[in-house]
Amino acid sequence: MKLFQRLKDSQCRRWLRRRAIKFSPSLLDIKKGAELVLEEGVVLRNVQMGFRNLKIGAMTYMRGDGELWNVSEIGRFCSIGNGAVIGHDRAGHPLDWVSTHPFSHSGTHLSYSSRFEPAKIGHDVWIGRDAMILEGVEVGTGAVIATRSVVTRDVPPYAIVAGSPAKIIRYRHSEEVIQRLLDSQWWCLPIEKLLALPIEQPTLFLEQVSAIEPEGGGYASVRLTSSCWQVSGSIS
Repeated sequence: MKLFQRLKDSQCRRWLRRRAIKFSPSLLDIKKGAELVLEEGVVLRNVQMGFRNLKIGAMTYMRGDGELWNVSEIGRFCSIGNGAVIGHDRAGHPLDWVSTHPFSHSGTHLSYSSRFEPAKIGHDVWIGRDAMILEGVEVGTGAVIATRSVVTRDVPPYAIVAGSPAKIIRYRHSEEVIQRLLDSQWWCLPIEKLLALPIEQPTLFLEQVSAIEPEGGGYASVRLTSSCWQVSGSIS
């Protein structure tokens, strides 16, 4: 059985590499009944996975030893460091029962699940090493989460946060530039077009990107479950 699974995982990884996706976990790491959708260019190293349904956008990478729990969306062009935890339980045990231990609802007539919605991560978010983002938190596009921060509340777009609990240190750009970046939806463009733009000069970038028509989809995607893999979408 282990040999069969290794062969199956190897076949899946080769299939994904042909679609510019690098996926290190075993398919069995995706829990039964869950679904993982990956767009082109995603790199997902060995991580623990406990989500129900998760979509990870194009060019996003997550280094090893991380954890993906109660999270439903991670946008495009995100950079996620080693040991990052996204969607960590904030109410994973029953505080008002006799015991918080899972013996009370594992294999019994009782059931218990988190009351919080999944975490959501926007586009172009940088999450530092060993940072933790709790379930129910929304991290806005362009935000930066400092190393070992614990994020307990929503993070506005392009904010830099740090600490435990994480607090806003500053913003990456002025309010005007932030709004223009959000309005541009530059992450919808093919990477070839983005590389031709002055990424290092936000104002000039915005002047030039405004002349390019955003493309809706833009990147192919695949769908993975614990037992199969298939094409989910096509390049528009």
